Amino acid sequence: MTQHSLGMDSCNELPLCIAVDWGTTNLRAFLMDHTGRICAEKSNHQGMQTLASDEFESVLEALLDEWIHPDVPIYMAGMVGGRGGWQEVPYQLCPIELDTLSEHLRWLPSSLPCDVAIVPGLQGIGVSGHFDVMRGEETQLLGALDWLSEQGLADQDVLCCLPGTHCKWVPLLQGKVMQFSSSFSGELFARLNQESILVKGMPNNQTLHCAGFEKGVATSLQAGGLLHHLFSVRSDYLCGELPAEQVRDYLSGIVIGHDVNDILSAQSSPCSKVLIIGNDTLSERYQLALSLHRISALSLDARDASIRGLKRLACQSLLHAPVPNRTKRGH
Repeated sequence: MTQHSLGMDSCNELPLCIAVDWGTTNLRAFLMDHTGRICAEKSNHQGMQTLASDEFESVLEALLDEWIHPDVPIYMAGMVGGRGGWQEVPYQLCPIELDTLSEHLRWLPSSLPCDVAIVPGLQGIGVSGHFDVMRGEETQLLGALDWLSEQGLADQDVLCCLPGTHCKWVPLLQGKVMQFSSSFSGELFARLNQESILVKGMPNNQTLHCAGFEKGVATSLQAGGLLHHLFSVRSDYLCGELPAEQVRDYLSGIVIGHDVNDILSAQSSPCSKVLIIGNDTLSERYQLALSLHRISALSLDARDASIRGLKRLACQSLLHAPVPNRTKRGH
């Protein structure tokens, strides 16, 4: 367990809320004051995939411990509200104005002395016409809206890229999500990078090898398609065209390059602004791929986006709708 915690006393007054990002593999909690400052934080590796539905409450209570207070509500986002989580919360349908998420919180019946809510995910239609879903990213998008307002960009339309296991591409149109598209890019790369003959025996680089990555992105723009391009990872190395130290980043460039190409080509109008919401490693790679399309990208840390989103949601919830009485939650 990771703790950066001074307890409830680290806030100068009663905290605004406890913000919880509960994903598939990790649980992160933040004690937040009314300005959005993080007074303390805690985390562990008890994500959704490690727990039965009846274990969530006790795990949360054990982690939060001295933070829990009757007048400090808990807001949770992520897979905690998915199938197999604490309680499955129905998706909100797109199109949706992100600032209305606070009106659709699911308040949970629990033995905790404070009120506990889950943020719903979103359901929409991707560029292919098939259904698409997200959980957790909707809170990051709300945080991105908050950040864009600070930058004086609230009225501008921006394409948001949320790279990860399943990368999300979301056109944000003046605070509204009309539709969004997920790609399998992160998980595909992870599988190929760990198990595939394409990289067997190749060195693992600790830092990005830009030449290999950019060559992979350039390959993604050529004829032949993704499956053909993936085999070139092996064949170019065997034929002496690709140095061993570039192989894994070349593979990454092919996968991310196709992700970027496919989404940009599906947009109804040319894309001029992209906001990448992710960690430094993935953000750097997507920025490089976008730069080959001559698109400059803004960057926002995913953790910061989540915290901003939960803080904005908590303020809206407390301002516009009183926290429900605990005896009525879940109905």
